[in-house]
Amino acid sequence: MSVTFSDTERAYTDVHGKTLTDVAAVIAQQGEAAKAEWFPPLAYDRSATVTVRTKITMPRWPEYTSAPQAEKDEWDRFFAALQAHEEGHIDLVRQQLSGIDDQLAGLSSDQANSAWTAALQQLQDASDSYDTDTDHGRNQGTIINLGP
Repeated sequence: MSVTFSDTERAYTDVHGKTLTDVAAVIAQQGEAAKAEWFPPLAYDRSATVTVRTKITMPRWPEYTSAPQAEKDEWDRFFAALQAHEEGHIDLVRQQLSGIDDQLAGLSSDQANSAWTAALQQLQDASDSYDTDTDHGRNQGTIINLGP
């Protein structure tokens, strides 16, 4: 029995814009600026082996290097807040699935699958609650401040 958490994979999605205002407009049209995902397959035969892969996909602004310093500073602040928010989702994955192998030990295959499904639903509920509590990170600073 074991639960293993792989290092979180990092991915990026380019968000193009000459200015931070352009980039903010593109991000505002997207459902989310970033996302955290988890992929916890279950291998079960009276004992559980779970290897949880996680992935965070963050926005990348390719035109960043040619932006004015004030815009770079604001992007850096926004990016750090967004990264911290997404890491919060990964923390929930670790909290919710740590020890799941012990909870499944000795169960029948049907019982284990049912308990596994319930654990994944609890994880999704915790993640949804985290987004509700943080307004999807907005009250953690994940809004690009375009200033006056």
